[in-house]
Amino acid sequence: MKTFITLLILIASNFSFAQSEENIEKFRALEPNLWLGIWDKENSSESIKIDTLSYDDIPKSMDFKGTVVEALKWTDANGENILIQTVTGYFTWKDYEENSKDYMLQDKAELYAYLYVKSNTEQEYKKKWRVYDYIECYGVDMFIGFVPKATTITDLDNDGISEIAMPYVSMCRGGMDPGIMKIIMFEENTKYALRGSTMIMCGNENAYGGEYEASSNLEQKPSFNNFLKEDWDRNKCEEGKYY
Repeated sequence: MKTFITLLILIASNFSFAQSEENIEKFRALEPNLWLGIWDKENSSESIKIDTLSYDDIPKSMDFKGTVVEALKWTDANGENILIQTVTGYFTWKDYEENSKDYMLQDKAELYAYLYVKSNTEQEYKKKWRVYDYIECYGVDMFIGFVPKATTITDLDNDGISEIAMPYVSMCRGGMDPGIMKIIMFEENTKYALRGSTMIMCGNENAYGGEYEASSNLEQKPSFNNFLKEDWDRNKCEEGKYY
């Protein structure tokens, strides 16, 4: 009996040690940022000097959630701007049934973008807007994130106030269905958008997906509308992307 108990203790100790080692390795691998090359320098305005920020360069007063995948800084007529783009990665959440304490465990991932602005008359940055989206999925492939080399900073209407356009995709699928794609553009607090699907098998006669609908306010902004259409065509294909 003593031998059996001793054996159980050894098994439990080894299991606990293995778990501790696994957690230690995960802890050592933790990073506050994961630079994925989100900024599209080529299609941003050359007249705007844009700098990339390291994690330590981001002012400590700025509140954001998730792992930083891009941080950019530039100046326009509004003052100094800092754009922070983040993703959370996957985590488990409780999907409660309506009017019930019963729930199912699901997988979820989130995406955020924040714009902080400091005017010429202010000492501190203030949050101007936040973008939030998420994907909920279980048992199949899932992803949400910004399209690589696709976020642009422009001044298309030459008014001295920058526009920020951010293409991103989300997916929950077990086959070859197109993912969801959106391009969100802001000028000041006004949001413009294209929403549709990614394209699969691009350049092939059997290509499918890639359609979108534009927000109605783009009808009054032809320069924005044309730019976003070109942006969509540049980034709609899934081939060659990391998702």
